[in-house]
Amino acid sequence: MSANPDFHAVHVDRGDARVSAEALALDARRAIAALALRNADVRAVADVDNVTASAIASGTARIPPGSDIAQRLLLLVRLHRGLGDVYGSTDRMDHWLDNEEPALHGRPRDLMRTPEGLARVVANVESRCKDCLW
Repeated sequence: MSANPDFHAVHVDRGDARVSAEALALDARRAIAALALRNADVRAVADVDNVTASAIASGTARIPPGSDIAQRLLLLVRLHRGLGDVYGSTDRMDHWLDNEEPALHGRPRDLMRTPEGLARVVANVESRCKDCLW
């Protein structure tokens, strides 16, 4: 166990975010951090209140698998994984997210602030994956 008081271990019995609230919490927290999403972005994409968005971002929220919120968070997880597959580095991923994507008619980072836009961004990235997990 870490001596760091800010360290929070998450025990994940089943590692599939599609069926485990604990795995979804961990994967969503990682995706939110890697995608540099603010609380307002999480609130908008997940369609939740500020308190729930904060809990999701910190990894403490336990969202029931199969719920609408879980489905929206899974899109973030899929995007994070897909971007890693397609771009391989945080710098290249950020560059793509922050620049106009002709196929999407907008900047991916702007589009992903709504559930519908996020779904479009995920579909675009996954269409270019070599080895997407979903």
